[in-house]
Amino acid sequence: MKQGFFKKLKSNRLQLLAVIVAALLILDTLTLALIYAFKSKDKVSAPKADTEVQKILLGDVEASDAVITRFYIYGSHLHLEGEVDEALYPGFVRMGLVLRNSSEKDTEIVLECTREGGKIRFQSSRYINSGICLDELAQGDYCVLFRIVTDSKKVFVSAKEESDYPAVNYYTVTKNGRNNLVNIGFTRYSTGKKTLNCLAMRIEEAALPDDVYDVVIDAGHGGADSGAVYKGYRECDFTIEYAKALKKSLEGLGLKVKMTRNGDEKPDKMTSAASYCKDGRVERANLSGAKYCFCVHFNATAGSKTTSAHGLQIYCAYGDDTAFADSMVKSITQSASIQPSAQEFCRVGTGVYIRTFGKTEIARSKEIAKKYGYEPYNIPVDRITYYFMLRETGGVATGAYIDGRSAEFNHDENESRNSVTGLETYLLELGYINNDGDLALIINNRDAYIKGLTQAIAKELGIKTDA
Repeated sequence: MKQGFFKKLKSNRLQLLAVIVAALLILDTLTLALIYAFKSKDKVSAPKADTEVQKILLGDVEASDAVITRFYIYGSHLHLEGEVDEALYPGFVRMGLVLRNSSEKDTEIVLECTREGGKIRFQSSRYINSGICLDELAQGDYCVLFRIVTDSKKVFVSAKEESDYPAVNYYTVTKNGRNNLVNIGFTRYSTGKKTLNCLAMRIEEAALPDDVYDVVIDAGHGGADSGAVYKGYRECDFTIEYAKALKKSLEGLGLKVKMTRNGDEKPDKMTSAASYCKDGRVERANLSGAKYCFCVHFNATAGSKTTSAHGLQIYCAYGDDTAFADSMVKSITQSASIQPSAQEFCRVGTGVYIRTFGKTEIARSKEIAKKYGYEPYNIPVDRITYYFMLRETGGVATGAYIDGRSAEFNHDENESRNSVTGLETYLLELGYINNDGDLALIINNRDAYIKGLTQAIAKELGIKTDA
């Protein structure tokens, strides 16, 4: 009796165990499916026009002969670089980028082309913040084509990608309370007779998601990092004061604005908001979906002793067209009575500067890497932006590179360093706090500073103001 009972019990246990294992396998499968489903929601798909629209877009396109080698959105501009085989187009004269929409309207941009190694290489602009302004395009389906002119013919070709570039969603800057969603990606369209690779866009009106902004304002320093100090005045207090005033002013234009810090940091602690670590100012900017970032700072000379150095400086990223920075300098100096800086080092225009890693900076970077025992970053001379916020918020456009190896400086991995979308960022040095003349303007002329800066931003974004 007992022996039979235990055999039966053992058998039941085995059956129960089998049921449990099966249930766990099913649960695991469902869990994986749910995880995949949630991840899939975050993945952006390339646009797909209906069949008749595809025929309109590609009706006279001969082949997918162009290859896109670089693709990114910086600020509000789409930048493309690529190549075609020179042997396919003997007698080459010129090449244009054509945006064709579903209403059969073509908009052409003349490309800058060079010949090298049997290839005709092209780019939409020599500047990273110029080229195809996505905010200026009308709603509809588009295909990016290339019009090649030789001494004997004119042909349209479409493009394929060299790498697996992800499809992306871009939201235009808010104007009159409205936004467009621009969906861009590589896909395949059919004319009915042939199927071709192409870069496609779909533009339609859409409200900004809760986590997408127009502008980021980065108030420099904060927490235990006071920045420059002079006669009891701390740079971090000025930066948050000015940043909050600028936020209010830009919101008055209808813009959606995010701050990287709000001024509630404890003065004896280095908080993540005031540094470059996880959930720090770089990551907050990169995850904002914004198009522009303005880093508010005030200058000082070494030792913060009284100095004759004075004036406004605006720093741009390497590769920028400086027209917007020029406009900000002009507007701020006229409004706030601050003079542009006379500093010559890295100056590219009146009050406008671009600083890159030169040989001295690279040598210093290598010394630091050796001291702390990590492989130095491979930084090309005079081609990578020096200032952290300008570089690390721009993704591939600005050569962001921080991968976490220099963690002793609170430099966690910048997970957006390879992003094909980047913020057009400017470092605003609004005067020297250890120059008594500049300090008086900084203390007394805040509203005039903000007015001048707001007017320049509104002009750049095409927003009408009362001023």
